[in-house]
Amino acid sequence: MFKEKYALFALIIMALSISHQVQAQSILTLEQAYANVLAQNPQVQSYKARVMAAEGHRLQESLMPNPEAVFEAENFGGDSPRNGLDGAEYTLGVEQKIEIAGKRSKREQVASLEKQQASQEALAGIQATFAQTKAAYMRVAIAQERLSLVEKRVVLADKTHTTVKNRISAAKSADIQHTKADIEVSAAEVEQRKAIKELDIAKTELANLMGVSTLDAVISYDLSTLPDVPEREVLMQALEQTPMSTLSKLSVLRENSALVLARANGVADPSFGLGVRRYNEDDGTAFLASVSIPITIFDRNQGNIAQAKANVLAAKSDHRTQTLNLTRQAEELLQTLISAKEEVLAYQDGILPSAQRAYTQAEEGFERGAFSFLDLLDAQRTLFDVQESHLEALASFHETKSKIDMLTGEYAPIAASVINTSEEE
Repeated sequence: MFKEKYALFALIIMALSISHQVQAQSILTLEQAYANVLAQNPQVQSYKARVMAAEGHRLQESLMPNPEAVFEAENFGGDSPRNGLDGAEYTLGVEQKIEIAGKRSKREQVASLEKQQASQEALAGIQATFAQTKAAYMRVAIAQERLSLVEKRVVLADKTHTTVKNRISAAKSADIQHTKADIEVSAAEVEQRKAIKELDIAKTELANLMGVSTLDAVISYDLSTLPDVPEREVLMQALEQTPMSTLSKLSVLRENSALVLARANGVADPSFGLGVRRYNEDDGTAFLASVSIPITIFDRNQGNIAQAKANVLAAKSDHRTQTLNLTRQAEELLQTLISAKEEVLAYQDGILPSAQRAYTQAEEGFERGAFSFLDLLDAQRTLFDVQESHLEALASFHETKSKIDMLTGEYAPIAASVINTSEEE
């Protein structure tokens, strides 16, 4: 608990120091992005408020019924000798309904489980928001890398264009090669404008998650380093602790408690009264007591009991469905993550260096006249295609990894700190 509170405190302090400076800072780390999400994301604040609302409901359900004050006036304003107030009788008393069959404790138990459900829903929502933030952060990092590569492509296309122009001047190349070089420059410039727009879109998405409208900061992340893929056994064991799994278990418990409460509500509650009566006729007083008990002939709460039984069956089925869905989702994500990492490593360790060497050789050979312009153009396009495929594989890997992290509980401690703080407020 102390570590969770310390982690939350540290992030809040960080958020306070940077929340009004996000647009002006030069570099945005992932931890700073998380801090801004905690401090300013409206959905996170909504989850916290729902937990507080559930606590208020639990408190209300734990309270006893209020007593009722009773005042009665009888035998006044009638025919003689009861005309006026001479023969009036006044009664002042109090009545209290006594809940039996443990209704209040059972009602509070249902509300307590509903609060736990709200907490788990909030945990799931906050962790999902963190996963979205991490994915958005990585999309910005990849978009930055894509723009950097496209800018290099523009330089490369300009360089090729200059080389072809020089060869044409030296009568070593045909004019058609100059036209093709012009096309490559134009195509690279189009890709550059597209990459700028994609980066703007990615930054806007991340900014919105952090509760701001725009983001001018630069993402600092080493894309060449890939995090480890979790073991299958570790992932499957972690599924039992996910808020989604816990939520479905709580749903079963809640419906069982609601069934117990429905049965208790079928037992009538007696009301007891105690008061004093004033007799104007002889200025006398007397005490009185009363007991009333509803006669449960027609309404024994049988409809609500039947509904509660059906809800128990539905909750158990939903829990089983949730378990199967989580297992299937985890298996699919794990296999996707493994494939994406293998693809990224294949590009980084072999395909990218080979494509770069092929282009370098084609460029040097073209300048010496050993290769044609088509050879150079083909090597250049191959390099561009390989770079783009590498970035797409990276995007797939990090998108999947953010979802896997949510299942393995990477965001759980700080999310739990947020919920614990809201419960104490």
